[in-house]
Amino acid sequence: MTEPEVIEPEIIREGGLIPHHLEGREVTRAALLLPFSHPNAAARNEAANLLQAAELALFEHGPETLVLMPKDTGGTNEGARQAAQAAIDDGADIILGPLFGAAATAAGDVARRYDVPVLAFSTDTSIAGNGVYLLSLPPEQEVARITAYVARLGVERFAFIGPGGAYGSAVRDALAETAELNGGYLAAEETYVGGVEAMTSAARRLSQLGFTSLEAEDAMMFNSSEWVPSADAPFQAVMLPEGGTRLRTLGPLLPYHEIDPLIVRFLGTGLWNDEETRREPVLHGGWFAGPDAEAHSAFSAQYQSAFGNEPSRIASHAYDAVLLAVFFANEGEVSREALEDPEGFYGADGLFRFRADGRIERGLAVYEVRRDGFRVIDPAPRSFDPAVF
Repeated sequence: MTEPEVIEPEIIREGGLIPHHLEGREVTRAALLLPFSHPNAAARNEAANLLQAAELALFEHGPETLVLMPKDTGGTNEGARQAAQAAIDDGADIILGPLFGAAATAAGDVARRYDVPVLAFSTDTSIAGNGVYLLSLPPEQEVARITAYVARLGVERFAFIGPGGAYGSAVRDALAETAELNGGYLAAEETYVGGVEAMTSAARRLSQLGFTSLEAEDAMMFNSSEWVPSADAPFQAVMLPEGGTRLRTLGPLLPYHEIDPLIVRFLGTGLWNDEETRREPVLHGGWFAGPDAEAHSAFSAQYQSAFGNEPSRIASHAYDAVLLAVFFANEGEVSREALEDPEGFYGADGLFRFRADGRIERGLAVYEVRRDGFRVIDPAPRSFDPAVF
């Protein structure tokens, strides 16, 4: 005889963590799950940046009835699972974090049993859904924005040259998908693993599609006129998903192998949003998509004033996460329906909204790299079109 399956009853939360001065009042509890004791110093430092940004949002905008509860994941999946359970036991209405994808999945597995939404800071779109939302800037969003922009200018043939691995693959796939959606296609692609030698070989292979050197007279003509996609070039725009020193290494290899930025528009991801980018002359005139600079500058100034140093690149995600918790504390109960409001929200990186599948949609601007900085050539939207998801 088969033994009947025993199903453990779900624990029903009552009450929750309430500071003494708020006893008897209705409170909203937001747990912040971060790897404060991660063995890697860089991860610990990022956790500290995110915590400071979260505290800044709380101190500037939070009502007294919003309780922020930091929890240490230790940088492990099991740690994230335990931290999520501890947050639930303390009465968390919403979980902010964790930082890494696998940890967010572990936390989501716990939170889902109690119908508590998770706003993770990971860029891994595969973990989104079923109560886990991504409050980050996945590279697919940046690629989609810049690809659609150049397609409107007449670009049909795209190329990709970038690193192997998860990031490079995500960018390559997003480029191919968005190009097709906009009536174009990926005409060429090269990947590499390694440094200068591997990059050089990839650039050489890419150039074998048929580029030739510009004559001086032609170069002057291209320099003095507004860029128009070449009807004859094997590809009209090329994506370079690198940043910092690696981008400054890769960029000059293309014109060295006859892929001239006067003919082919160089495109980038959010990794280009770095002062190192504008120090490379070959990249001047290149385009990339990024968050609303005006909104981010305001956040950065507030952060520097409060803590005396610049925020990390993703610190704004924690700031926005707490702003959402503030919204719920002021307006009512936390719910997936409210999180998926098609009109979206406005935060430290501009406009954003969550899709029903947990992925984020951001209103991004398009920037041009110049010697003296980044110039907005297509502003970030101030409102979303009606939701189509």
